[in-house]
Amino acid sequence: MRILQIVHCFPPESIAGTESYCEVLSRRLVERGHECVVLAGSGRGATEATMATVDQDGLLVTRYLRPECQVRRWTEEYDPEAEDLIRQQLALFQPDLVHLHHWLWLTNNLVTICAELGIPVIVTLHDLWTSCPRIHRIRWDGEFCDEPVPTAPCMNCAERSPWQSDVEIAGALALRREMMNAELALAAAVIVPSEAHRRLVLKLLDLPEDRLTVLPHGSLPTLMVRQGRGGDGAFPQRPLQIGHWGYLSYLKGTHLILEAVHRLRDPNAVQIHLIGSTDDTEYEQRLHGLARGIPVYFHGAYRPAELGRFDLDIAIFASVTSESYSFALDEALQLGLPVLVSNRGALPERIGGAGLTFRPGDADDLACQLQAILDAPEMINTMRRSIWPEGLFSMDAHVTMLQKIYDDAVHTDRPKPESSTPYTKLIALAQQQLRSQEARLMELERLVQQREAEVGEAQASAEVERERLMEREQQVHALTAEMIAITSSRTWKFAQALRRIRSWVVPQAN
Repeated sequence: MRILQIVHCFPPESIAGTESYCEVLSRRLVERGHECVVLAGSGRGATEATMATVDQDGLLVTRYLRPECQVRRWTEEYDPEAEDLIRQQLALFQPDLVHLHHWLWLTNNLVTICAELGIPVIVTLHDLWTSCPRIHRIRWDGEFCDEPVPTAPCMNCAERSPWQSDVEIAGALALRREMMNAELALAAAVIVPSEAHRRLVLKLLDLPEDRLTVLPHGSLPTLMVRQGRGGDGAFPQRPLQIGHWGYLSYLKGTHLILEAVHRLRDPNAVQIHLIGSTDDTEYEQRLHGLARGIPVYFHGAYRPAELGRFDLDIAIFASVTSESYSFALDEALQLGLPVLVSNRGALPERIGGAGLTFRPGDADDLACQLQAILDAPEMINTMRRSIWPEGLFSMDAHVTMLQKIYDDAVHTDRPKPESSTPYTKLIALAQQQLRSQEARLMELERLVQQREAEVGEAQASAEVERERLMEREQQVHALTAEMIAITSSRTWKFAQALRRIRSWVVPQAN
């Protein structure tokens, strides 16, 4: 089977969960005899929109590079240049099936493009982008939003430029909902990696109950076997060794771990190992500020295979968003580590007795759970005994089940869409945006002209005032000269008078 995997970004440019899963999946499909290639977006740009293809260890990867001058906004999710280039790629490769992992950094009508060409599409929803312009449903105030799309406060939350009006944003949101509904309706199958994610997506998008298929991702085979842990030198004979890895970010709740440790009765009873990096300088500074006064080790960037070298007792994953699966959790369980996880999304349903949960975003509750472990160290062994790494869903099992979904999609006739992507509405929205921006420009031009007139008047007034000041300065100079002259004259007259008096007084004295 000729399979095209489409994803928003791809290793080594980005190695987050979705990208890593797409790479491992693609290579497993190639190993099973399929012809599989990847089409990805990119954070890089080019002088003009283009496709760049490379061979990455036997896997062909084509990346769409946007024009460097193109601003990335959620209101610009439809990209006509990307559509043209993607149609060319589809004609060149002629896939039997497309597996779409994300629209981001490409264009938001990918399923429709394929449906028009008679190519079945399998969609995997790895996050909440289909229901949120901010991708992860974290509001501007940092709180998680679980409001259904029709009632969600997107008007007050969606990012906008200063010149984008309420009318423009409302139109863009309405069209976005329509586009996403059309994309999901045209997909041959829509996969979610956990039951928790299925429930949340159904709540947010008003889909039929049977529209989503739950298929766990399968663990990525990236770890080395952990050996020789838990001896006499382990907790509680030493401080509790806490591990947290992945991208250090607000979404992953890294700050909550440090805040919770500050709330312990004795922060020195633990040691925190932050394994990973962040590209957010402000957030990095925040973490280093929170690290003052408590034992925290920043280990920097890592490869998953290196996780086994850390001698840890427990892992904490404190996500404030809703995780759809979490490969980091797989890694912790493969390493035999009990876990503390936020009670949202797939994390709590996947840990069983291998860990504890705390309220999402609540550092106080996380501190309470940590303190309970410090007060009763035997809890670590109790949770560890509930870990069954062999019971994790394997990537081989995942690919086998996915192939069945692929086969069903390829051999099931699906009618072409009666109406293609609502281009007329896209054009109407673009025209409305142009009208709005032109009106804003006209208003700005009016304000500029008004300010220029005010500046001109001020300059003219200043020129008059300057001439008046020069005239007064000349008058002052003239008066000063006159005063000097008068003073000099008086001084001379006084001297003359004094000489006369002296000439009169001295003879008289003789």
